[in-house]
Amino acid sequence: MKKIRVLPDQYVFNQGEAGDSAFLVLSGTLNAEINGKTVGKIEEGEIFGELSLILGQNRKASIKAIIPSEIIEIKKNALEAILLSSNLELHKVIQQMSKELGKDSDHKLPITQKDLKVMVASSPDVIRALALQLHFRLSQRIFQ
Repeated sequence: MKKIRVLPDQYVFNQGEAGDSAFLVLSGTLNAEINGKTVGKIEEGEIFGELSLILGQNRKASIKAIIPSEIIEIKKNALEAILLSSNLELHKVIQQMSKELGKDSDHKLPITQKDLKVMVASSPDVIRALALQLHFRLSQRIFQ
C-alpha cells in the first residue's frame, strides 16, 4: 500500500481506465465524475475504485480532488491479504456483496447494515471501510 498526495483539480484516475487499485481516503475530499459531470463526493474514511479492482472492470467514473487530499493506494494483492486476515464470516459477506454488485439486476443484500456494522467493529479500517462501502453501493442499486 502506498500513500499519495493529491492536489485540487488533480485526477486520481479517469473514467474508462483499467482498475488495478482501490483507494482509501485519509484526508480531504474528492469528486466522482461521469462524462464530465459531478455525481458524488468522496470523503475521509471512504474507499473508492474497489468495484473495478474486485470485479476486474474498467473505471466507471473519474475521481478528482477538490481540496488537498491524502489517499492510500490498495493493490489487488494487498487487498486479498487484508481480506484473508479478516474473519472468515466477514470475508464471505464481502465476497457475496461483490458478486451481487457484479450482476446486472436482481441484486440482494446478504446482510443488514446493522449486522454488518457489528461484524466489522473490530476489523482494520480498510476492511471496515470496504465492507460498508460495498453495502452502501449495493443498497443504492437495490433501492433506486
